[in-house]
Amino acid sequence: MLNARDAFFTLHRNGLLIAFGIVASCVLGATAERGAKADDWAVVRGNSQGTGVATGKLPKEPKVLWEFKTEDDQAGFEGTPVIAGGKVFLGDFQGNVYALDLATGQVVWKVKAKEGFVAAGAIQGDYLVMGDFSANIYCYRVHDGSEVWTGELDQAIVSGGNFVGDEVLLSSDSGSLYALDLKSGKQRWTYATGDQLRSTASLWNQIALLGGCDSKLHKIDIAKGEPVSEGEPLMAPTLSTPNIIGDVAIVPTQPGVVFAIDAKAGKILWSYEPDGGANADMRASSATLATWKDGTLEGVVVVPSRNKRLIGLDAATGKLKWETVLRKRSDASPVICDGRAWIGGSDGMVYAIDIESGKESWTYQLSGQILASPAIADGKLVIATEKGAIVCFGE
Repeated sequence: MLNARDAFFTLHRNGLLIAFGIVASCVLGATAERGAKADDWAVVRGNSQGTGVATGKLPKEPKVLWEFKTEDDQAGFEGTPVIAGGKVFLGDFQGNVYALDLATGQVVWKVKAKEGFVAAGAIQGDYLVMGDFSANIYCYRVHDGSEVWTGELDQAIVSGGNFVGDEVLLSSDSGSLYALDLKSGKQRWTYATGDQLRSTASLWNQIALLGGCDSKLHKIDIAKGEPVSEGEPLMAPTLSTPNIIGDVAIVPTQPGVVFAIDAKAGKILWSYEPDGGANADMRASSATLATWKDGTLEGVVVVPSRNKRLIGLDAATGKLKWETVLRKRSDASPVICDGRAWIGGSDGMVYAIDIESGKESWTYQLSGQILASPAIADGKLVIATEKGAIVCFGE
């Protein structure tokens, strides 16, 4: 049997298209609960700006608090967990969606979807929205896993959603960004790019910023779903979610060039190209701990690449501050918390790297590849492996 990752790439090669449709499966009850707390990790990069930064602190040397394991070894994980209301949510390759207690790792509820997942979920209030590799969308109640509505996009969903008011934004591998009504699943608008989409839209001043395989940073009016401009050229495809600090979008491209783009002025502030040319094979998103004041960006941009490098760039200039060599490549994006960048490697190693010096401060070996970012909330770090483990670290 194909797992979700294998089936997704088979799906992509075969060019399968699925007609868009929405099926409302139940009548909504009471008004949704209040939104996620500020320190929850409710969307794939932690917040609507895609910064990959968590509030709070983590121990100097985190220890394993609990580990959850799927019953089937083929039911592994490729998505980032999302955390809200004291629960951890994630879908596996076989289409199981789990809600786990953040404190204990015990299963709160579990539901079975039509197909498997490679993308993270997204939470707002009592709604959990997820998309599978066969283009199905699901909206579940956070508190009990009951189905609110289901729908379909036109191709595989490989990136998590984001929210604008009562709308959820989802991108598909066809190259389209969809805005759906959160409570009913009805389509509000669709925006088509020129190529595949493997990233999540980030929000800036009522505009969605979205990078794609058409080598462009798109700027989309979130009220109408229409382009604000022709977009900013990136000169190469990007699989990364834009990372927005103030008016600046940080966008790594697949060959390894990293751009800082002034979204308001529509100009490149700086670009970083690795030594030896643009060949770093960057497929993950950056994380930025920085401030935007009086038109100046100050801080550190942390970017991974598949050549086993994790780099720290000066957020103001794009100049290299440090470079750390990991034991194996990383296909995951880093997360910043408590002055450290947290990232998993393809060998199952979890790293904590000081963001000022680039020095390794802590590691922990897990079994199985880590293919997605950790999530951090309530002083706990949660990370998943392709062998079906969800592991929680803390004090």
